[in-house]
This record gives sequence, structure tokens and C-alpha cells, in this order.
Amino acid sequence: MTHVRTRRRGMTLIEIMITLVLLGIVSGVIMRVVMRQQRFYQGVNQIITQRGQLRQGTSVLPVDLRNLSSIGDDLIAVSDSAIEFDLNIATSVVCAVPANNQIVLPPLKLTSTNTLTVFAPGITLNLEERDRGVTVYVYNDSSTSGNFDDRWQKFSLSNFDVDNSKCLSTPFTTVADAGQNRFVLTLTDTTGKVDSGPGGTGGPISRYIGVGAPVRIMKRVRYKLFQHTDSKWYLGYSEFDKAHGKYDALTPVSGPYEPYATGSGATPGFAFRYYDVDGAEIAGGAGMADRERIARIDIVARARTSANVRAAGIQAGADRQYQDSLAVSVMLRNRQ
Repeated sequence: MTHVRTRRRGMTLIEIMITLVLLGIVSGVIMRVVMRQQRFYQGVNQIITQRGQLRQGTSVLPVDLRNLSSIGDDLIAVSDSAIEFDLNIATSVVCAVPANNQIVLPPLKLTSTNTLTVFAPGITLNLEERDRGVTVYVYNDSSTSGNFDDRWQKFSLSNFDVDNSKCLSTPFTTVADAGQNRFVLTLTDTTGKVDSGPGGTGGPISRYIGVGAPVRIMKRVRYKLFQHTDSKWYLGYSEFDKAHGKYDALTPVSGPYEPYATGSGATPGFAFRYYDVDGAEIAGGAGMADRERIARIDIVARARTSANVRAAGIQAGADRQYQDSLAVSVMLRNRQ
């Protein structure tokens, strides 16, 4: 019997070379797609981060600004890239007037479940806050019927204490609230006035300030576009230190933004614009008379990505930093 030996044919050198070339082409296409997708997601991530910073800057400030009253002197200084004002940190009502320079606030928690004394999150009265300069506004009902002569009387907080023996019998508290501490505020009128007329108290607390009068507690703060140590520009926040007569160092709140720009038509990366009730613009850096006219504040934030971006459907053309902006308008309260 004859056995026929069959030969198994392998790949020739040419076939191997062609295979390698095809594999190289396919691998190159795959890598190009992967790199393009990676660049796309990196670009989108940078844009999302940038827009998040824009939203953060334009959402933090309006919360504080909406509580301001320009005719109530809450605005201290304004410019195209900075604003200083009295920030509302607490609201309450007068629970008792034990002395001609003191008022008592209701407890933070009442057994009736009513809330009459409210502090902003993370804020409470302490010695540090007192020494840094806290302003207290108490509503003065004045002597005439109607509200045309009523006013918010401005005081500085010279001292405070806690006491559970005051303000025991009022429309706001009951016997069950007897063991709870109340804030006792010692006040000084910022003008140095005392109520010394007929029937007056002989102190800064007017005879027309009584139980139930609204109370606002404020502290002076500043928001400003500034250049940080990394050479980038951020929206910064600082509080005024009355004991040293200056603001603390600015702390970044959001950013980075476009840098501060000067010159005709130039706009800062975080800009403030001011308008009166008729919509006429008021120049930044205005004096007190103009600040009292401010009824609306427009905020415009501008930013760009930290690196070049090229993402289909978002930005066409050559790689470059993606620029975006966000604007918001804030109407101030208590306008006449």
C-alpha cells in the first residue's frame, strides 16, 4: 500500500507583510478613534467644570444680595469688580427691653415650635464675632401713626450675654421655655444718640422700640475678583475685622475666571453693574447718594477652560481654550 505524503502550505513572506500592514492600519484607526474619544471626554469634562464654576459664582452671591436694602445703607462700597456690604447673619424680634441699652431675643427653640430667632448656617454670636464688628438693626416704630417716619435704627454690638431668666412672660414664650437661654444684646447707637426727651429711656434704645420689633444682625463682608498665588483670577470672599480696621485675606469662592481687565470697553472676568429703578446704569464706585439709588445689580461671570478643547458639536475649528459666560440680575429689597 502506497502512502501519499501531503504538504501543508504555510503563509508566504508577502502574505505576512500584507497582514502586518493591514493590522497596522486597523490598529492605527482604532487608536485614532480612542484618542479622539479621550480628547472629547477630557474637553467635555473641562467645559462641565468651567460651567460649574460659573454657576457657583452666580448662585452664591444672589442669595446674599437679595437681602440687601440700598436705601437702608447696606451697601458700603461698589465697583466693577468688587462689592462690600452688610451681610444678614441672623433675624429675630425683640422679646424684652430690660435696660435702656439692651434687648433680649427669644430662645432659638421654642416649645411652641415657632421659630423667631434664626441664624445663618454655621453662624452664632460669640466673642470673636462681637470683636470683629457686628451691626444690629432694630425697627423703630417712631411716634407717628403710619410708616412714613418708621426706620431701621442702626446699632453696634458692644456686648452680649446669654440668660434664661429674662423674657419669661411675653407673647412669644411660655413657662415651658423658662430654662432656655436667650441672647441679651448690649447696643450702642452708631450716631451716639440717646432717647432723652419726655418719657425717653435715657439710652440708645428708643421708647418706640418694644416687644415684637424686628431685629436684623449683620456683619460686613466683601466679594472681589482677585489674582491668587497661582496667578489665576478667582471670586474671593473676606470679612471685616473691626478690631484691626481691615478685611481678612480673600479666600477663593469660585473660579478661575477671566482676568481683571482695564481700559475702554474692557470687562472683568467677574463683573458687577448697577441700575436704578428706571433701568439707568449707575457707574461703579459710586458715592453714598448713588448707592442709595441702586435697585438692581447685574452679575456677569466669564471663564475659559484651563486647556485647549476641541469637541465636535461644542467647538469647531482648531484646538483652543473654550470660553463661556453666565449672567444674572438681582433685585434689591425695600425700594421706594
